[in-house]
Amino acid sequence: MIKKKGMAMTICMMMLLTSCDDGRLYENQMIHPEEGRIVKLTGNISGIDEWTNGYSVVVAGFTNESEYAIISKSVTTDNDGQTEVVLSGINDEVERVELCVTNRLRKRILTFQAVGLNAPDTIRMEVGTINLGVYASIQEQLFNTTCTSCHGASTFAGAGLYLTEEKSYDALVGEPSQLINGMLLVNPGDAGTSVLYQTIATDISSTWKQDHSNMVMSTAMHDIVRTWINNIAND
Repeated sequence: MIKKKGMAMTICMMMLLTSCDDGRLYENQMIHPEEGRIVKLTGNISGIDEWTNGYSVVVAGFTNESEYAIISKSVTTDNDGQTEVVLSGINDEVERVELCVTNRLRKRILTFQAVGLNAPDTIRMEVGTINLGVYASIQEQLFNTTCTSCHGASTFAGAGLYLTEEKSYDALVGEPSQLINGMLLVNPGDAGTSVLYQTIATDISSTWKQDHSNMVMSTAMHDIVRTWINNIAND
């Protein structure tokens, strides 16, 4: 009887020692909740699935001095385009949170909306109804800001080219250039032979009335236009 009791105690001790080293968490161990601030983004978002080739639509936290995200979370939508993203664990180093596009290195490429972190708890970021597709982003952040003043916003459209919303796509894709014989403004699937891409990324316009080479200095925008032409304009 004594031998059986001794064996039972030995087995219990072995089980106890093993459980202490199996890597699992037990009830008597403290589990610390995730710390930091929270941003909750809501809205009706479309166009996310157009981003390919290493781009991601995310909610991300940045410092004011860096273009690289400290923390980020991918944006997804349901079948109706409704979006709810909760970015938690935001530490004190983060100074602003953005709805943006980043590359594989988590470097900011485009920003759509941003919010400062001036509240200690949950910060709500309502973005409304927004199209974040590649071409919609080119329209909003390139054509509308840089090009339409000469290409259609008034009664004049340089070289007969309208780059205003609802006109730009049809005016570009598959349309011949008035300035360079034998080339299309956008040659679907081939940015290298598209006048639009050549105009913003090279000095092809240096002999025109307006040299466009210094108007779009962002290499990120060059890459986005090239991506759109090579991957989307041929759909």
